[in-house]
Amino acid sequence: MRVMLGKRLLILPDGVPVDPSRMTEHRAFIDKGLKAAEAEVADAVAMANLHLKPDTLTKSLRQRCMARYRQVAVIVRRLIFLLALSIQLAPARPRAQRQAASQPGVEDVTASFGPQLGAFKLAPAKITPRPESFAAAAGKKPAGPVTAGPLIVRICLLLKAIREPDAHARRLAFTLRRWRTRGESKPFIGPSAGQHKLRAELGLVAGLLPKLLGPAMEDWTNTS
Repeated sequence: MRVMLGKRLLILPDGVPVDPSRMTEHRAFIDKGLKAAEAEVADAVAMANLHLKPDTLTKSLRQRCMARYRQVAVIVRRLIFLLALSIQLAPARPRAQRQAASQPGVEDVTASFGPQLGAFKLAPAKITPRPESFAAAAGKKPAGPVTAGPLIVRICLLLKAIREPDAHARRLAFTLRRWRTRGESKPFIGPSAGQHKLRAELGLVAGLLPKLLGPAMEDWTNTS
C-alpha cells in the first residue's frame, strides 16, 4: 500500500490500513521534532568526538553524553508513540504453529551470523525490585576511562529510529494493540525533565508532547 503524506510517499505492508487524515494531523510537528532531536544528538556526538569512534571516554564526559542521550531518547519515543497512535492496524491474524524442531543431522548456522546491532527500545522496560544483595555485590566501579562502544551503539540505534520513524511506529503500533487487548492501563505521559538544557526548538517539542499525547489516547479502552 502506498500513502502520500505531503511530498512523502510511504510504502506500507499489505493488511495495514491507514487513515491519512490522522497521520497528517501531527506529521509536520513530528518531523520537526525529529529534526531537532537529530541536531541535539549531533551536539552530543561532537562534544565527545564520537564520530572518531574512540575506544574510551572519561567518566564525566560519558555521564554528560548519557544524560543528553536519555533526554533525547524520551522525546523520540514520544514522537514515535504519537505517530504509532495514528496507525489503524488490520484485525490480528491467528498465530501460526511453532516451527518444527530441526531434524537430526541438520546444522544450525544462525550462531555464525555474529553480533547484531539490536533495536531502539520503543517501550520502557518494566521495573522490577532489585535484591539488596545485587547492590552489595556490585561494589565500587573501577576508576579511570570507560569503554565508549556501548554509548556509540546507543547513539547509532537512536539515530536509526530518528531517520526511520515510520517503520518504528508500525512496530510500536502492534505493541500498543497487544497492551490494549490485554486490558493494560493507558500509559502515563508526564512532563519532560530538563527541558531548559535542550535546544530551544527541542525543548518546545518536549513541552508540547504530553498535551498532544493525552487527547490522542482518549479511545485507549476502545479495542474494536
